[in-house]
Amino acid sequence: MLKNLSSKEVAWILDQIGITLKRRSKEDVFEGHYGGKRRVVIVPRNKRSIPQGTLSSIWRQAGITKKIAEELWTRRQNR
Repeated sequence: MLKNLSSKEVAWILDQIGITLKRRSKEDVFEGHYGGKRRVVIVPRNKRSIPQGTLSSIWRQAGITKKIAEELWTRRQNR
């Protein structure tokens, strides 16, 4: 179960599905294509722990489910 992911960890998950960093400001803006659609995802910058509601919003913007994000994160942990 994903808990207490930082901004950098979320960025790593997004990068794995092809959504990359486009702009840095108060929030980082990621862009890319996933699931046949162009995705724009806003991630809070420099957060050690992103709240669950914000993570849900990030996954929705990216077009992935929490389960997919967990699988990607588990693969990283097992390396």
